[in-house]
Amino acid sequence: MLRLGNFCAPFWILHMRIYSALLLLFFPFYPVALVAQPSYGSISGRVTNLSKAVIVDAKVDAINLGTSVRNESPSDDFGQYYLANLPPDGNRIESENTGLRKLIRPDAILQFQDTLNVDFQESVAADDRVARVECSQTGQDRIGSLSGTVFDVSGTGISGASITTSCGSVRQEVTTDSTGAYSLQLSPGKYLVRVTANKFNPTEREVVLTVTDRVVEWKVTLNLATVRTSVLVAADPYVATNTTAGSKTDTSLLDVPQSISIVGHELLTDQGAYRLDDALKNVAGVIPGGYYEAWDFYRIRGFDASFNTFVDGLRGGNGMNEEIFGLQSVEVLKGPSSTLYGQSVLGGIVNLRSKVPRPDAFAQVQFTGGSYGFYEPAIDAGTSLNRSHTVYARINLLYRPTGSFVNYVTRHRVYVAPALTWDISPNTQLTLLARYQQDTGHLGFPLPAQGTVLPNPNGEIPISLFVGEPSNPNPVSETNKQFGYQLSHQFNDSFSFYQNVRLAWYENHWDKILYPSFLGADDRTLYRYPLSYQQEWSTYAADTGVRFRPKTGRVQHNFVAGVDYHREPNRYNEESINFNNPAAYMPLDVFNPVYGTPFSPIVPFASGDTRTQYVGLYLQDRMQLTERLSLTAGGRLDFASNRDFSQPDGNDNKAFSPRVGGNYLLIPGVTLFADYSRSFLPQTGMVYDGSPSGAFASPETGEQWEGGVKTSLLSGRMVYSVSVYRLTRSNVLTPDPNHPNFDVLTGKQRSKGAELETTFQLHKTWNLILAYAFTEANVVADNAIPAGTPTQNVPKNSMNVWSTYELQGGWLKGVGFGFGGRYYTDQSGDLLDTFSIPAYGLMDASIFYRRKHLGWQANAYNLADKRYFTGSYNNVYVQPGSPRSIHTTISWIF
Repeated sequence: MLRLGNFCAPFWILHMRIYSALLLLFFPFYPVALVAQPSYGSISGRVTNLSKAVIVDAKVDAINLGTSVRNESPSDDFGQYYLANLPPDGNRIESENTGLRKLIRPDAILQFQDTLNVDFQESVAADDRVARVECSQTGQDRIGSLSGTVFDVSGTGISGASITTSCGSVRQEVTTDSTGAYSLQLSPGKYLVRVTANKFNPTEREVVLTVTDRVVEWKVTLNLATVRTSVLVAADPYVATNTTAGSKTDTSLLDVPQSISIVGHELLTDQGAYRLDDALKNVAGVIPGGYYEAWDFYRIRGFDASFNTFVDGLRGGNGMNEEIFGLQSVEVLKGPSSTLYGQSVLGGIVNLRSKVPRPDAFAQVQFTGGSYGFYEPAIDAGTSLNRSHTVYARINLLYRPTGSFVNYVTRHRVYVAPALTWDISPNTQLTLLARYQQDTGHLGFPLPAQGTVLPNPNGEIPISLFVGEPSNPNPVSETNKQFGYQLSHQFNDSFSFYQNVRLAWYENHWDKILYPSFLGADDRTLYRYPLSYQQEWSTYAADTGVRFRPKTGRVQHNFVAGVDYHREPNRYNEESINFNNPAAYMPLDVFNPVYGTPFSPIVPFASGDTRTQYVGLYLQDRMQLTERLSLTAGGRLDFASNRDFSQPDGNDNKAFSPRVGGNYLLIPGVTLFADYSRSFLPQTGMVYDGSPSGAFASPETGEQWEGGVKTSLLSGRMVYSVSVYRLTRSNVLTPDPNHPNFDVLTGKQRSKGAELETTFQLHKTWNLILAYAFTEANVVADNAIPAGTPTQNVPKNSMNVWSTYELQGGWLKGVGFGFGGRYYTDQSGDLLDTFSIPAYGLMDASIFYRRKHLGWQANAYNLADKRYFTGSYNNVYVQPGSPRSIHTTISWIF
């Protein structure tokens, strides 16, 4: 039998399985509606006796109630067992050990990709008839011996550990020497041997000495008691109960005085998400979409937050469609988060959590095909690299060539993300994360407002229109290489250290991309200009800190303090036309396009050599004042330096960003919260001051007042949050419509609103999520924009709903359905609100089948095939949304 829980299978079996996975991955699939999804889970736990001592080599079995397939795992030296690759179904878990009762958990039900924790506490069997051996206390009968060494997990001997033997009324105790060694002389008999040490989990086992077998050696490895953790799965697979995002400590969402939304892997998989837009649509107050399809654009609480995405707690370096396949979750922190994360936009930040290695061996192979030439073979595999499971690796591989609903537009992505975790000791862990991503293709551009969202006497512009030239269809390429690590060390249960580091390198190349400039007086001729762009930049980011939990009187403190650093050198070159020459603009009839216009000559237009550098010192404390009341307070001191090496002076700024908030527990599972926070964002843009190079823009600042209620009821099956807020943003930087490559500061803006999010498990396989937001964001004071003008691309009302149901019985067992929709009211199309993007609503649906190793899924997007537009920049930059499309996925779990 393959003993998954203890990984006793030879490595060649695992290798054969992974090689088989690779063969299946690249098998020549026909482009039919094939699709799939991972579904297997795992069960782990601990076996102890009534005195809490661990039991070694206890037999633990998981018997599938549907197939009667049995998986076995003995408990290790720490009493822990691990049963991996279990299909979602009912399981009977049995724990059995000689001389002890056989324990049965009859109803361990695994949902989709669950990780279930089941502990056993053994007691002596009522019908124990094990032959008892008499033990003597006389010296002449001590003819046997028990000896060995007691180690910790790193292999270091534990001095002063206690070894106690008992047999009937006979009891002996010794302690280990400075090397961890021990030795006892014993008479024949059946002994219970218990090993204990300060700050370590105890363990025990039976030892039998006979006249013919008088010498027994037992080498013991003890685990630190202070670092043992259990992973508990929420009743609803869509629910996240804890996060480190809002406090940099593992804290319940109920205890963080800030609105935080987490879109987990299960929801992303069910919805067939492959872009960040697909994840963010589930979050109240976040509006995804912009005026370029190939980049991630989104607004949070009324303000643009694009190109400020964080990855694993560190600032990211580009905005070109972050890869969803490599993510475990998407976190949205609403409102200013500068106290912990430094310079960030006022509305909030999006943080992406990467998949990390797991100790179990697994391989998931999937292939997705769909509309507009969408193909995606992918693999997610991992295994332990040593027998003690302290070194384990994972790799995500993906290749995605796809077309588009826009003519001549294609994209190709290669994505490789290896990761390695080393449990150096029970209290020290190092995880290495790397990524290689290459994007190439032909870029589609937005369309004019007249003929899309505004009437045009010539008719309606088709959304499939390509405004470039097929002879040079806007070729672009971007390469992204990253390497980093996450290091943590637990000194004791009150003090720990962490460090998060990432280095990244980027290259961007655009070759004579045709940008739309203006629509002619005939309302049908679009004038374009070519632009070439080359950019190379890198980022170095590090966050180093400590967490400590002292107690002063009755107040329990949870401190986090640290320093983070970000450095980004950047070089770029641009070439374009002479903008003062009308003949240099290339015409195209958008209603009857005739391609083939010769490209206008381009000349060097702009170049830059810049460096952005941030250093921040932060401190935050969450104080548990009473059983119900907690207070969170913190502050951050930022030092920012922006240099343009073509100018003699740099742009240096410093600021202090405070935060204070509180939580009050009304009843178990219901918490009131309130928060005040401020933001600070140095700006690398330039404002036009009459000189060719311009001047550095002043920093953006802002503040937020927020309050609300959070709940987690019905054992976590009903979770919702309601919040109200008021944001004030100053020194807002927006593109200058009159001076290309420059920006303007529009003064002050304000946003206020209310948000509701709920996740409800109506049945064990029926889930419902709902998000609604009311957002009123307007200009308050500005030299060019009238007060009261709404901020760009922000609807006042937005709503999203999604529900899935899976059948659990009969011949349709494993079949499920999903259905949802979203709605956005109209939104301002440009800074001056001269036109609006109409309101729109979309429906999505899915059907899936999950059984044993096989998964199949089909997702339909924009089910009603509605014509809609997601965002805009000005009256020639209106981005159409995708028509109806279907993706199907088939997957296999090894």
